[in-house]
Amino acid sequence: MWSLNRQSSRVFGWTNILSRWNEQNSVHPPEEVQTVLANLKRDNSPPTSHFLTYLNEEQDGLKWFIYECIASSWTWSTGPRLHYIKEALDLIDNLSSTFPAFPGSPLDAHTVRTFLTNNLSQDDLVYIQMMPPLVSLSSYAYQAQADADAAADAAADAEPRAQPSSSKPAITIHVIRDRRKDTPDDDIITIKKVDEDTYSYSYRDAHSATKSKGCVHHDLSGEDVIAMIRLLLNLLPLDDDPFDAVQLMLPSTPAILLDIESLSSHSCVLIYDSIEMVMKSWPTKL
Repeated sequence: MWSLNRQSSRVFGWTNILSRWNEQNSVHPPEEVQTVLANLKRDNSPPTSHFLTYLNEEQDGLKWFIYECIASSWTWSTGPRLHYIKEALDLIDNLSSTFPAFPGSPLDAHTVRTFLTNNLSQDDLVYIQMMPPLVSLSSYAYQAQADADAAADAAADAEPRAQPSSSKPAITIHVIRDRRKDTPDDDIITIKKVDEDTYSYSYRDAHSATKSKGCVHHDLSGEDVIAMIRLLLNLLPLDDDPFDAVQLMLPSTPAILLDIESLSSHSCVLIYDSIEMVMKSWPTKL
């Protein structure tokens, strides 16, 4: 058993250790595996750093550790070791990757994300703060608002484009740089309904050096819009010069203000669901 104060041992090559264990199909795990499981089972839980150091922060070792933090609760009738899972998740490069081979491994049947989603409660998922998945945006259309002359020339060659309905209020998202400033310094996203499952998405950058201060995406589907919002919310917590907050303003719903630091998997999902609900039944102005 490890000392609760110090554990400096590192084990290398977890992919091979787990693979050999799987090939032997033995009820007696390798010594390295037994060490992790014995310390995981202790009543006086060692610090997470002890496990991460012993696993050498190797990807396959971390995935197996996350699996055992849940699977051990089935055998030992304890709850999932959420504090261990939360810290180990921060070191996983790709939550959409699958598990390595080891006895009981989900292998390709589950990604790390789907395994956790299927085996943890909603409250547990909120606690571990697993970020929502990134979505490829290769299918969306982009048109920069460069200058009026260029836009006019392009419009002359194109078919007439449907315009957003003036009777339908827009969805607006303010990305707030500093709430303490009296002068608005927000980046502003505006989503408007154009036609059935067709939307425009404009972004105004308060600090842009261009004359138009922004850009617009035309002819987006509802799925495209949610993908772009998902990407935005994934990127904001990564900013080294962070924004302060996000304010969501939906038609027929009170404005909601969220600190960037409070964005979690649960809050992001609620934002996506709220936007999707408006897109399914867009209210009209009185």
